Amino acid sequence: MNDEDLKQQLGHRIKLRRVDCRLNQAELAERIHMKQGQLSRVERGLLGLSVLQLVAIARALDCRVADLLDEECKAA
Repeated sequence: MNDEDLKQQLGHRIKLRRVDCRLNQAELAERIHMKQGQLSRVERGLLGLSVLQLVAIARALDCRVADLLDEECKAA
């Protein structure tokens, strides 16, 4: 699996969790101090994340970083 595939899968898992938490992109972006356009690119797999950004997203979505990295992302 290449880097692009990893970014797409992670972005998809973030989006699934965000939707499950009933948040729109603007709400999540505000919680993690990121512009909505950046978050959109993350969810589409066009932009990678730093470890700190990934931790902030996991906290905002009330899950573990491992939940976002796991291939079977399930709602808590």
